[in-house]
Amino acid sequence: MISSLRGGLLRKKNSWIEVDVNGVGYGVNAPNGWISKLSLGQEIEVFTYMAVSENDISLYGLEKVEEVELFKLLISVSGIGPKSGILIFSDKSSQQIRQAIMEADVGFFEKIKGIGKKTAQRIIIDLKSKIGSQKEIDLKSEDVDWSQDELFMALVQLGFDKKEIRQAVAKVPEEVEKLEERIEWCLKVIR
Repeated sequence: MISSLRGGLLRKKNSWIEVDVNGVGYGVNAPNGWISKLSLGQEIEVFTYMAVSENDISLYGLEKVEEVELFKLLISVSGIGPKSGILIFSDKSSQQIRQAIMEADVGFFEKIKGIGKKTAQRIIIDLKSKIGSQKEIDLKSEDVDWSQDELFMALVQLGFDKKEIRQAVAKVPEEVEKLEERIEWCLKVIR
């Protein structure tokens, strides 16, 4: 398995770069946002994921090791392959992706070509607990208590604005413990 490459940038195209490592050129699928920042001849390090299928062996590269870990989580979701995974990173940072998952922001993923509402929901459902368990994440959560994330997600799915939800969730008394009662409480505050 090839987990990283270091060498000069030989060529770059839309979603693809070629890295010269000691005279061997490796083609790597990569996010457009990162590719646009690179210059030909520049010495780069690419952290990679190697996808092996019946008819193909492809490398998918990202700028940071942490991005590759998030990429692996994303492609573990049914309906998300490596190509879709790279598209997600094309103009989004890993921080934005993690935050969208934690905030259950279906629209964030729907804006990405090839990802519909059901797949976006599946990403959130499948990865929310995995992302939340990673202690090194700094979500800049704007004072949302993520222990109330089920409540937040339920209200997002009902179509309410995230700012209104944050304000309503902050007003729920601690003694209101059942999810149904918390939802009712928030609905009273929002309306």
